[in-house]
Amino acid sequence: MIKHIVAWNFPESEKSEIMQQMKTLLESLPALIPEIEFYEVGINTLDSEFAMDMILISGFQDQAALDTYSKHPEHQQVVKALGATGAERVVVDFEV
Repeated sequence: MIKHIVAWNFPESEKSEIMQQMKTLLESLPALIPEIEFYEVGINTLDSEFAMDMILISGFQDQAALDTYSKHPEHQQVVKALGATGAERVVVDFEV
């Protein structure tokens, strides 16, 4: 299994609204992309200078499934929407 983790920090302007919108968009993907085996989106509750604002933790059977997800048109629409927010992101993929 491949775990795919993405974390974002959003600009301060309308942060709460934007995070909720992006969370809703991300959470729509499992119903649209069958390669997704596990998918969880969370908004940070920790008040720390080291904390990120939002995280996605997802799981895929193998690298081919993750690649299919990454290229899927519905995923690409969400990537575009997230990019338009000006959010900074970090990504980690690892095999379990």
